[in-house]
Amino acid sequence: MSRPLAFVLIAATFIFFSPSVLTFASAQEASTHSNLPVPRFATIGSSRVHMRQGPSQDHRILWVFEGQQGLPVEIIAETETWRQIRDPDGDVGWVHRSLLSRARGVVVTDERRPLRRRAESGAAVVAFLEPRVVAELVECSAEWCEVSVRGYSGYLRHDQVWGVYASEIVE
Repeated sequence: MSRPLAFVLIAATFIFFSPSVLTFASAQEASTHSNLPVPRFATIGSSRVHMRQGPSQDHRILWVFEGQQGLPVEIIAETETWRQIRDPDGDVGWVHRSLLSRARGVVVTDERRPLRRRAESGAAVVAFLEPRVVAELVECSAEWCEVSVRGYSGYLRHDQVWGVYASEIVE
């Protein structure tokens, strides 16, 4: 390898891995078009939402969320007007930002779950919620989430729902 080429490679390596460049790169990754964190949870906000293969109306529709307002989705990437989301089944696609809501919701996971009157394992049961029931999220402590669904309000443990991060506090 010639000396000038070796010098250029060493200089490029030093500049690329210098702390100031790494700090700048990290700051850029943290910024988003919405100034909100990514990933984050939101809900389907319209009665009919087209999930697309890419971030424009030119992309093929993968499927349609119909009558699923309040269904939680995880925003995993974003452009100025489009959000890449993951649904409770793990399917990923793009939707226009105007079709999502910042309101929070959860989906009951795996099996029938007791909705408790208080945030305690031994508390009285208000109702039993079947898997895939969608509930409005009221708030969460580190262990319990208060939800409202079909006229019932109560508490479910974090690990009984999809739509909140482990130990996430929601006020």
